[in-house]
Amino acid sequence: MCVITTNEGSKGVVSMFYSPLENTANELEKLKESMDKERLFFPEDVTCTCCKTRLSDFLETGYVGCVECYKLFKQDITNMLYNFHKSVKHMGKRPEGVVTKAKKQREIDLLLKQKADAVENDDFITAQMLKEKIEKLRSEL
Repeated sequence: MCVITTNEGSKGVVSMFYSPLENTANELEKLKESMDKERLFFPEDVTCTCCKTRLSDFLETGYVGCVECYKLFKQDITNMLYNFHKSVKHMGKRPEGVVTKAKKQREIDLLLKQKADAVENDDFITAQMLKEKIEKLRSEL
């Protein structure tokens, strides 16, 4: 535990251990509070027609009931993720097999462009070599 002092001179205790669950709960609470303020203008509680999960249920628990909830609550989920991660684009690592497939697919796309350029320039030998490389990479996927 660490003791901190604020500008006003009061002391507080801060845990040295970070809990992602606490942070998620805090973000859900912030989102719920902001949604409650917005509900002054839009008082209806949106409900999923498939599983009957309400937006207020999601804001309280952080769980959705079905796939349709993701579509229905998309903006609210996006706002929560943005507030929590400061981005909604995946920036982290991927499993090793996925990286290999994605890398090979990018290489295939690049070779396809090079092949199209070679054909356009009447360089059919290069185009044939590129075609063979593309076929080999596709067989590895």
